[in-house]
Amino acid sequence: MKKIRLLLLFLFLYPGIGFPQSNAEALVQEAADHVRAFFKNQAEARVAIVQFENDSELSDLAMQKIYQLLTARLEGDPNFKMFDLLVNFVNGRGEFNLSQAQELDYLLYLKFIQNKNKTGLGIILFSRWQDKLVSLKYIEKNLSQGEMDLLDVKNFAFPELGFSKLTEFEIKKNLMDVQSVSGADGQLEYYFYYPDEIVIYRAKGERLEKQSACKLNWTRPFYPVLNYQGKLLLFTARGGLTLTAGGNFSSYAQVLTFSENQWQETAKIGFVPFKLLVFNGSPYLVGARYDEGKNFFRDKIYFMPFSDPAVVSEIVEKKSFPAYAIDFSTREGQLQGVHLIDRDYRYHLLTGDLAEKSPEAERRGASLAASDDQWLAVSDYSRQTDQIFFYDITAGGQRPVYSGKIRGEIQFISAGVWQAVKGFWVCSRLSQADDEYGRSVIQFWGKRNE
Repeated sequence: MKKIRLLLLFLFLYPGIGFPQSNAEALVQEAADHVRAFFKNQAEARVAIVQFENDSELSDLAMQKIYQLLTARLEGDPNFKMFDLLVNFVNGRGEFNLSQAQELDYLLYLKFIQNKNKTGLGIILFSRWQDKLVSLKYIEKNLSQGEMDLLDVKNFAFPELGFSKLTEFEIKKNLMDVQSVSGADGQLEYYFYYPDEIVIYRAKGERLEKQSACKLNWTRPFYPVLNYQGKLLLFTARGGLTLTAGGNFSSYAQVLTFSENQWQETAKIGFVPFKLLVFNGSPYLVGARYDEGKNFFRDKIYFMPFSDPAVVSEIVEKKSFPAYAIDFSTREGQLQGVHLIDRDYRYHLLTGDLAEKSPEAERRGASLAASDDQWLAVSDYSRQTDQIFFYDITAGGQRPVYSGKIRGEIQFISAGVWQAVKGFWVCSRLSQADDEYGRSVIQFWGKRNE
């Protein structure tokens, strides 16, 4: 509370001072300018920060933010390629994934130092091929106490790095998933999955315009549920568009193909597909199975060879955890990791072989989704004040990037695209306090600088 009060006082006393003009950003900008100047007119050198130490009064969280801002300002330079290897920042030191270090041409070493009332940043640039230090720079700025408190506030991130809410729509109840695919003319189509139908939209400006709908017919057994949950998957198989749709109200998922200008059911499978992945050159549907009528998945991951939408192959199952939420991070169609939230709301990360990495006892959540091998979004497990947290997972860890507050209770998160911007769909049900009719809304959160 003390930090929050200081932050509010700082903003009240200096309302014209926004963070884009802060000394912290000026410090980072000068560091970025120095690195860019060194590589001017060079030919695509490969560069990464491999050591980052903090001897200043700033916290580990502030260091992560400063690191993210610096790498964001160095990415995209035509003279060099910036690699992001940071996994975490703990106890004053950055932890890096150095498995790619042998591929680099230059290594960057950073150190923050407290010098009385000023904060200094030392930069060392080392050439692997010349085997020597080739550049050194030291920069100092006066960071006020209010600005340091602002850096240390947990739910603050630099605007250049943050996800933001790009759009929001009111929707009818029981929406379970949103996916998108390019239509025949190349324009994106958005598939909204409800228990009894899939409604297909196109974007017209900042609103959605309905194009068509596909009715879903389910045969018994049909399980009564308190909250409908399910997953939709869209992909191309045998040259045609195919979708799978499953949920917690049915013992099977439907496989439908688009033929003769209509959707036709071609098969049923015994689990809910999440992704179409490649193993040893062959495509597999990968997913999980809801406990019938419940809001959690059983303790297995299912793999099914898939080449023909009309053929159901033998399903292979592997042991996992009972989970409220599961998703798979992928790279070029290959499985990289499995993210899940167990029934105690604890987050787990599994490798591509389903071996658990070190469990993170402090991390909890309720819903999650992974966007390829780049981003992970997780909702708060508190039902009263829901939030969404975004993590960078490119280096194999989960580095916090941004967080935002959400009205109501998050029902699901799904990775997707809105008008060519990658990000996450977030569906929430408004509380009676916010809306007497208990409406639902779907939001899209995307990265501002992408």
